[in-house]
Amino acid sequence: MLAGIISLVIGIQYSFATPSLEISTSKHVYEYGDLLSINFQVSEITSHSITIHITDSSNKTSAPINLPIDKLNSTITSPFPFYKTTFSPGTYRIDAVYSNTTASTSFDLIDSGKIAIPAEFKSLVKTLQLGSPTDKSYAGIIRELINDGIISVPSYSQTDQIHIPQWFKKNVQWWSDDSISDNDFGMSIEYLIQKGIIQV
Repeated sequence: MLAGIISLVIGIQYSFATPSLEISTSKHVYEYGDLLSINFQVSEITSHSITIHITDSSNKTSAPINLPIDKLNSTITSPFPFYKTTFSPGTYRIDAVYSNTTASTSFDLIDSGKIAIPAEFKSLVKTLQLGSPTDKSYAGIIRELINDGIISVPSYSQTDQIHIPQWFKKNVQWWSDDSISDNDFGMSIEYLIQKGIIQV
């Protein structure tokens, strides 16, 4: 009888126990072009999702992100890399809630000089190449990369004299097909403009 009561009490305590939650990121320091990867460890699976908020160094917080989990150890990777156009360098904090349990971690995003070009630019190039793109259309894309701070050309000033070498257009196609990395492609644009080979 006593053993039965003890088992019942332990069972009741266990049923009301709050599951534990631990979170960590795959790296402590990220740079532009990296994908954020977050690992979650829980002590038990419940019917709840993990809800996270990401707060930047200016205390701006994201909308809640609900992540369903079905394993005690789960890794979620962002489908989009860090881009200069959407993320500022600094320290970011991730706050997570799971079945009334909270956990936090943080990471740093740095501007190491690595170039990461948002995917919409590739989509634009692919669309242009379905037709007959002009030097002016290529120049418009390059100007936007400069004006958005994605590539850096010191002392750049827009010119009416547009010149895009024919061989460079082939490089644009290779880049849009992922045969050339964002960083290599961006650095080549910086160099060619500085040397006056490309004029935009």
